[in-house]
Amino acid sequence: MADQEYYSASEAAKYLNVSLETLKHWVRQDKFPCLTRSGEMVFSKKSIEDWLSGHLEGAQQRLVSVGNMVRSSTPRAGHAMFDLLLRGRIGYQLPGSTPTEVIANAVAEMTLPDYCNREEVTSLIQERENIFSTAIGRGIAVPHARNPILKNETDEMLGLFFLKYPIDFKALDREPVSVIFLMLSAGRRSHLQMLQRIGFFCAQDEFLELLKRQPIREEILEYFNDHRQVID
Repeated sequence: MADQEYYSASEAAKYLNVSLETLKHWVRQDKFPCLTRSGEMVFSKKSIEDWLSGHLEGAQQRLVSVGNMVRSSTPRAGHAMFDLLLRGRIGYQLPGSTPTEVIANAVAEMTLPDYCNREEVTSLIQERENIFSTAIGRGIAVPHARNPILKNETDEMLGLFFLKYPIDFKALDREPVSVIFLMLSAGRRSHLQMLQRIGFFCAQDEFLELLKRQPIREEILEYFNDHRQVID
Protein backbone atom coordinates (compact mmCIF):
# COMPACT_ATOMS: atom_id res chain seq x y z
CA MET A 1 0.00 0.00 0.00
CA ALA A 2 1.34 3.40 -1.00
CA ASP A 3 0.03 5.19 2.11
CA GLN A 4 2.89 5.13 4.63
CA GLU A 5 0.54 5.72 7.58
CA TYR A 6 -1.66 2.68 6.98
CA TYR A 7 -1.42 -1.04 6.35
CA SER A 8 -3.68 -3.08 4.15
CA ALA A 9 -5.30 -6.12 5.79
CA SER A 10 -2.65 -8.50 4.44
CA GLU A 11 0.17 -6.14 5.46
CA ALA A 12 -1.24 -5.77 8.97
CA ALA A 13 -1.63 -9.53 9.37
CA LYS A 14 1.97 -10.07 8.29
CA TYR A 15 3.21 -7.36 10.66
CA LEU A 16 1.24 -8.87 13.57
CA ASN A 17 2.44 -12.38 12.69
CA VAL A 18 -1.11 -13.75 12.51
CA SER A 19 -3.21 -15.17 9.69
CA LEU A 20 -5.45 -12.88 7.65
CA GLU A 21 -8.48 -14.82 8.90
CA THR A 22 -7.44 -14.26 12.53
CA LEU A 23 -7.10 -10.54 11.94
CA LYS A 24 -10.52 -10.38 10.28
CA HIS A 25 -11.98 -12.33 13.20
CA TRP A 26 -10.55 -9.77 15.65
CA VAL A 27 -12.10 -6.96 13.61
CA ARG A 28 -15.51 -8.67 13.50
CA GLN A 29 -15.34 -9.08 17.27
CA ASP A 30 -14.40 -5.39 17.70
CA LYS A 31 -11.12 -6.46 19.30
CA PHE A 32 -8.86 -4.65 16.87
CA PRO A 33 -8.91 -1.07 15.47
CA CYS A 34 -9.85 -0.89 11.81
CA LEU A 35 -10.92 1.71 9.27
CA THR A 36 -12.65 1.29 5.92
CA ARG A 37 -11.56 3.01 2.70
CA SER A 38 -13.40 2.36 -0.53
CA GLY A 39 -14.87 -0.77 0.99
CA GLU A 40 -11.47 -2.14 2.02
CA MET A 41 -10.11 -2.57 5.53
CA VAL A 42 -7.09 -0.43 6.40
CA PHE A 43 -5.13 -0.23 9.63
CA SER A 44 -3.42 2.78 11.11
CA LYS A 45 0.20 1.98 11.98
CA LYS A 46 -0.03 4.13 15.08
CA SER A 47 -3.22 2.36 16.21
CA ILE A 48 -1.52 -1.01 15.74
CA GLU A 49 1.47 0.05 17.84
CA ASP A 50 -0.84 1.41 20.55
CA TRP A 51 -2.84 -1.83 20.53
CA LEU A 52 0.29 -3.97 20.76
CA SER A 53 1.70 -1.88 23.58
CA GLY A 54 -1.53 -2.02 25.56
CA HIS A 55 -2.11 -5.70 24.89
CA LEU A 56 1.38 -6.83 25.93
CA GLU A 57 1.34 -4.62 29.01
CA GLY A 58 -2.10 -5.92 29.91
CA ALA A 59 -0.94 -9.52 29.46
CA GLN A 60 1.94 -8.98 31.86
CA GLN A 61 -0.41 -7.38 34.40
CA ARG A 62 -2.79 -10.33 34.10
CA LEU A 63 0.05 -12.78 34.71
CA VAL A 64 1.02 -10.93 37.89
CA SER A 65 -2.63 -10.69 38.97
CA VAL A 66 -3.13 -14.41 38.36
CA GLY A 67 -0.04 -15.16 40.42
CA ASN A 68 -1.29 -13.03 43.30
CA MET A 69 -4.66 -14.77 43.20
CA VAL A 70 -3.11 -18.23 43.31
CA ARG A 71 -0.71 -17.19 46.05
CA SER A 72 -3.64 -16.25 48.28
CA SER A 73 -5.69 -19.36 47.47
CA THR A 74 -5.62 -22.79 49.06
CA PRO A 75 -4.17 -25.22 46.51
CA ARG A 76 -5.09 -28.87 46.20
CA ALA A 77 -2.59 -31.42 47.43
CA GLY A 78 -0.44 -32.91 44.70
CA HIS A 79 -0.98 -30.09 42.23
CA ALA A 80 2.21 -28.16 42.91
CA MET A 81 4.48 -27.52 39.94
CA PHE A 82 6.99 -29.89 41.53
CA ASP A 83 4.46 -32.75 41.66
CA LEU A 84 3.10 -32.08 38.17
CA LEU A 85 6.59 -32.14 36.64
CA LEU A 86 7.55 -35.20 38.66
CA ARG A 87 4.58 -37.06 37.12
CA GLY A 88 5.33 -35.52 33.74
CA ARG A 89 8.63 -34.94 32.04
CA ILE A 90 11.45 -32.44 31.63
CA GLY A 91 13.03 -32.79 28.20
CA TYR A 92 15.83 -31.20 26.22
CA GLN A 93 16.60 -30.66 22.54
CA LEU A 94 13.00 -31.44 21.56
CA PRO A 95 12.95 -31.55 17.73
CA GLY A 96 10.40 -29.91 15.47
CA SER A 97 10.23 -27.04 13.00
CA THR A 98 6.53 -26.20 13.47
CA PRO A 99 4.16 -26.05 16.47
CA THR A 100 2.43 -29.18 15.14
CA GLU A 101 5.68 -31.16 15.08
CA VAL A 102 6.78 -29.87 18.48
CA ILE A 103 3.45 -30.78 20.11
CA ALA A 104 3.48 -34.27 18.59
CA ASN A 105 7.05 -34.86 19.75
CA ALA A 106 6.31 -33.55 23.23
CA VAL A 107 3.27 -35.79 23.67
CA ALA A 108 5.37 -38.73 22.46
CA GLU A 109 7.80 -38.05 25.33
CA MET A 110 5.10 -38.10 28.02
CA THR A 111 4.22 -41.24 29.99
CA LEU A 112 0.44 -41.28 29.65
CA PRO A 113 -2.08 -43.31 31.66
CA ASP A 114 -3.06 -46.61 30.01
CA TYR A 115 -6.54 -45.33 29.18
CA CYS A 116 -5.16 -42.46 27.05
CA ASN A 117 -4.87 -42.70 23.28
CA ARG A 118 -1.66 -40.85 22.41
CA GLU A 119 -2.83 -39.87 18.92
CA GLU A 120 -6.10 -38.51 20.28
CA VAL A 121 -4.29 -36.50 22.96
CA THR A 122 -1.97 -35.04 20.33
CA SER A 123 -4.91 -34.18 18.07
CA LEU A 124 -6.83 -32.41 20.84
CA ILE A 125 -3.85 -30.26 21.80
CA GLN A 126 -3.10 -29.42 18.18
CA GLU A 127 -6.75 -28.47 17.59
CA ARG A 128 -6.51 -25.94 20.42
CA GLU A 129 -3.27 -24.55 18.98
CA ASN A 130 -4.89 -24.12 15.57
CA ILE A 131 -7.65 -21.96 17.06
CA PHE A 132 -5.26 -19.48 18.65
CA SER A 133 -1.61 -19.59 19.61
CA THR A 134 -0.79 -20.70 23.15
CA ALA A 135 2.39 -18.62 23.09
CA ILE A 136 2.40 -16.28 26.10
CA GLY A 137 5.40 -14.21 25.05
CA ARG A 138 9.07 -14.06 26.06
CA GLY A 139 9.82 -17.27 24.16
CA ILE A 140 7.34 -19.49 26.03
CA ALA A 141 4.23 -21.40 24.93
CA VAL A 142 1.77 -23.51 26.93
CA PRO A 143 0.14 -26.07 24.59
CA HIS A 144 -2.99 -27.63 26.06
CA ALA A 145 -6.37 -28.97 25.01
CA ARG A 146 -9.51 -26.85 25.18
CA ASN A 147 -11.02 -29.26 27.70
CA PRO A 148 -9.51 -31.59 30.30
CA ILE A 149 -8.17 -34.84 28.83
CA LEU A 150 -7.39 -37.06 31.80
CA LYS A 151 -9.90 -38.95 33.95
CA ASN A 152 -8.26 -38.58 37.34
CA GLU A 153 -6.65 -35.56 38.94
CA THR A 154 -4.00 -37.84 40.41
CA ASP A 155 -2.89 -38.46 36.79
CA GLU A 156 -2.45 -34.76 35.96
CA MET A 157 0.98 -33.88 34.71
CA LEU A 158 3.10 -31.18 33.16
CA GLY A 159 5.84 -31.44 30.58
CA LEU A 160 8.62 -28.85 30.39
CA PHE A 161 10.53 -29.03 27.13
CA PHE A 162 13.46 -27.03 25.80
CA LEU A 163 13.25 -26.95 22.02
CA LYS A 164 16.15 -27.90 19.78
CA TYR A 165 15.44 -24.86 17.62
CA PRO A 166 13.35 -21.75 18.44
CA ILE A 167 10.23 -21.79 16.27
CA ASP A 168 7.46 -19.42 15.29
CA PHE A 169 4.36 -19.99 17.46
CA LYS A 170 2.68 -16.80 16.18
CA ALA A 171 3.35 -15.04 19.48
CA LEU A 172 2.08 -11.47 19.71
CA ASP A 173 5.51 -10.25 20.78
CA ARG A 174 6.89 -12.13 17.73
CA GLU A 175 9.59 -13.78 19.80
CA PRO A 176 10.28 -17.36 18.67
CA VAL A 177 9.37 -20.00 21.23
CA SER A 178 12.22 -21.97 22.76
CA VAL A 179 10.42 -23.42 25.82
CA ILE A 180 7.03 -25.11 26.11
CA PHE A 181 4.95 -26.28 29.05
CA LEU A 182 2.69 -29.13 27.91
CA MET A 183 -0.40 -29.35 30.14
CA LEU A 184 -2.51 -32.46 30.71
CA SER A 185 -5.38 -31.88 33.15
CA ALA A 186 -8.44 -33.76 34.41
CA GLY A 187 -10.77 -31.00 35.62
CA ARG A 188 -11.60 -27.43 34.77
CA ARG A 189 -10.60 -26.09 38.17
CA SER A 190 -7.23 -27.83 38.20
CA HIS A 191 -6.76 -26.88 34.53
CA LEU A 192 -7.12 -23.23 35.49
CA GLN A 193 -4.84 -23.67 38.49
CA MET A 194 -2.12 -25.12 36.27
CA LEU A 195 -2.40 -22.17 33.89
CA GLN A 196 -2.29 -19.80 36.83
CA ARG A 197 0.83 -21.37 38.28
CA ILE A 198 2.65 -21.34 34.95
CA GLY A 199 1.59 -17.74 34.40
CA PHE A 200 2.88 -16.71 37.80
CA PHE A 201 6.32 -18.24 37.37
CA CYS A 202 6.69 -17.01 33.78
CA ALA A 203 6.17 -13.45 35.04
CA GLN A 204 9.21 -13.78 37.33
CA ASP A 205 12.56 -12.63 35.92
CA GLU A 206 14.38 -15.08 38.20
CA PHE A 207 12.50 -18.00 36.69
CA LEU A 208 13.02 -16.79 33.13
CA GLU A 209 16.76 -16.60 33.77
CA LEU A 210 16.62 -20.18 35.04
CA LEU A 211 14.93 -21.31 31.82
CA LYS A 212 17.54 -19.55 29.69
CA ARG A 213 20.26 -21.63 31.33
CA GLN A 214 18.41 -24.90 30.58
CA PRO A 215 19.59 -26.43 33.85
CA ILE A 216 19.48 -30.13 34.58
CA ARG A 217 16.21 -31.76 35.65
CA GLU A 218 17.24 -31.96 39.31
CA GLU A 219 17.92 -28.22 39.51
CA ILE A 220 14.53 -27.38 38.01
CA LEU A 221 12.73 -29.68 40.42
CA GLU A 222 14.73 -28.24 43.31
CA TYR A 223 13.68 -24.73 42.25
CA PHE A 224 9.99 -25.63 42.34
CA ASN A 225 10.40 -27.53 45.59
CA ASP A 226 12.03 -24.46 47.16
CA HIS A 227 9.18 -22.27 45.89
CA ARG A 228 6.27 -24.44 47.08
CA GLN A 229 5.32 -21.89 49.73
CA VAL A 230 5.48 -18.97 47.30
CA ILE A 231 2.54 -20.14 45.25
CA ASP A 232 2.03 -23.88 45.61
